[in-house]
Amino acid sequence: INLNNTPSKMALFLLVYIAYLLLFLFFTICLACGLYYLAELVEEYTVITKKVLRYSIWTICGIHVLLLMTENLPPLYLIFGLFVHGVYFTLLTPFPFIELSDIRFSASIVLAILDHFLWFFYFTSVYYPFNEILAFFIICVWMIPFGFFVSLSANENTLPSGVYGAPRNDPFLEPHKKAANRLLSFFKFVNTKKSSILPEVVGTNTVKLG
Repeated sequence: INLNNTPSKMALFLLVYIAYLLLFLFFTICLACGLYYLAELVEEYTVITKKVLRYSIWTICGIHVLLLMTENLPPLYLIFGLFVHGVYFTLLTPFPFIELSDIRFSASIVLAILDHFLWFFYFTSVYYPFNEILAFFIICVWMIPFGFFVSLSANENTLPSGVYGAPRNDPFLEPHKKAANRLLSFFKFVNTKKSSILPEVVGTNTVKLG
């Protein structure tokens, strides 16, 4: 028995776990930066965001119909997916002022979870290539809920200017202030901390000219 190989294998296994940890950290940072950028775009272009969400829902409903006619997927699940996206469509009426206490918002969350688990249990019982499963989940299950999740930050951008010229202290705005999402605030906090640390690091490595 060659015992010399044991330490090297243990070292390689340790390197693998460290590499996975670093990869996870890099992925998390990239995801946070991407969400921050998307939230900034949504804040600045709420009207365009609403149009993108509307056309996306129509397109995904068309994909559901196409899959219903051409693929061997469970028809009831696809019809349920159409119903779920119909509920998503009702959120466009108050957009961007989506209140967390709104029954449409609560129903959308419950239906999104149910839709996810229905397809998850189906694809775990019936074999499909992983790339097809991933594509289906990203486009037909996760895309619209994720879009509304990021778009909730638009509440905070539209509040200060008021609604139809309403003043900032208008009681009509108070429910929206309470329901405003804190996603963008969190990313702004992270960005502020990064900005406060980065100049110190850069300052120690720069040479003042003149």
